[in-house]
Amino acid sequence: MPFLKCNPAEAAIHAKRSYSTHQAISNAALHRVNKALVNNQDVTAPPFLCARVTMRGSIVLTTGNTQNNIIYEDYATIIADALSYYGKCEKVVIGKRFSQFLLHGVPIHLSLLDISNSITTNYPQLTQGQTPHWLTPTDQHEQKSTSTIVMTLTGSVKMADIGRHYLTICNCECQLNDYISYGRSTQCHNCQGYGHPAALCRNPSHCAVCAEAHKTKDHPCTIPTCKKGPACTHPPICYANCQTPHKASDPNCHERIKIRSFNNNANMNATTNPGDAPMAEVAE
Repeated sequence: MPFLKCNPAEAAIHAKRSYSTHQAISNAALHRVNKALVNNQDVTAPPFLCARVTMRGSIVLTTGNTQNNIIYEDYATIIADALSYYGKCEKVVIGKRFSQFLLHGVPIHLSLLDISNSITTNYPQLTQGQTPHWLTPTDQHEQKSTSTIVMTLTGSVKMADIGRHYLTICNCECQLNDYISYGRSTQCHNCQGYGHPAALCRNPSHCAVCAEAHKTKDHPCTIPTCKKGPACTHPPICYANCQTPHKASDPNCHERIKIRSFNNNANMNATTNPGDAPMAEVAE
């Protein structure tokens, strides 16, 4: 997954752009980069499935599951050239996974750049993938003395790797927690409902194959040759939410289609960027 990091001085400009403007930039980026890469003899098909623009102006390009990210190291210059119309970029990072954390109790009078610099100075072992951002919109925390920021680190980083539950930011002790984002269309793999991830589920387990009260991995089957669990395709098959004979993961489920339709309509009517205030919870 290539990640084109924008010049920090331009971040404020990008943050004020509308959702439709960000979408237009994403569409253009996807088209330009795919077109540039398929002109090379080693790339026979458009490699990227989607592109998106972050609130800080960076462009993230995502490959399909069958693509090997490592080969794109050789095409970093081509990717940067294809996106030169977008403005000057700091660098193109290839195949980097990002880990996000919540920092609670951060004084709101601090600028995001001050917070970022403090993290870099105090914890040089932590490599930030992008500038920290507030979890909630300005109007939801401007009357408070402290609020929560989202800290993004490069690589697969866990709380245990950081080795602490507090970070000192600009001489303030801030509580550190895992960040779990979710939205209306997030499907829980424990209860099979929507609107929350399995890590935050408080509901009883329901099988994604038969809707019974057990985990999907424990789904039984009387057919000797069946692999059982989520791979089972033998009756009875039922989805707990709508009680119809299909698996919870079926893309044609009317519950899934209804939620997807709601999200599309919400995006079309959005007056702010959808990434301004992601829903999040602290992992226990």
